[in-house]
Amino acid sequence: MNTIVKTTTELYRVFDMLNARYYDGHLPHPMITIQKSRANSLGHFTLYKAWKKTEEKDGEENSLYEININPVNLNRPASGIVSTLHHEMVHYLNKLNDVKDCNGQKHNKKFKALAESVGLICEKSDKYGWGFTSPDAELLSFIEESIKPDPEAFEYFRVSSAKKEAKPREKKTFEYRCPKCGLAVKAKINKAIKCGSCNVDLIMEK
Repeated sequence: MNTIVKTTTELYRVFDMLNARYYDGHLPHPMITIQKSRANSLGHFTLYKAWKKTEEKDGEENSLYEININPVNLNRPASGIVSTLHHEMVHYLNKLNDVKDCNGQKHNKKFKALAESVGLICEKSDKYGWGFTSPDAELLSFIEESIKPDPEAFEYFRVSSAKKEAKPREKKTFEYRCPKCGLAVKAKINKAIKCGSCNVDLIMEK
């Protein structure tokens, strides 16, 4: 099994366990993706059904919501990744119940109420409202003792950008000094400069 399949498969397994324990199995499978999103984002939930079947069929579900996990942040403890998925599942259930839980990026008290009821601790910030979440003791115990995330599923993370090796700056000007009077001037390399007072060539200092 290749790495991305292993990671996605594990996320669906975790989703199913969280769904059964905290949501009574009410959440249909979304499309779980692993793709870069906003730089500081751990994940996101789309408020519309972002995935459509190429060929729609009557009597079947032909579109899916999306939960995304940002691969840049997969280098966290597995419990943190599970908590991010759980956070997005709160948005998912609120959407299915027509509950608006965000005002822009600010997570409001409706988000906080549901999040806390499923084991997430909410912290408030000016920019994201109640959007910073972490597992409470009961949820953390469930993650560690029941879910038991597979560490091999999260052994890779995406580097946000390739760091270019800094090239040493080339010296463009050099100092030339008169060996008699000490007169100093700056000029490009290999210039013939004569001291007007001493009538001798200046020596380039390296």
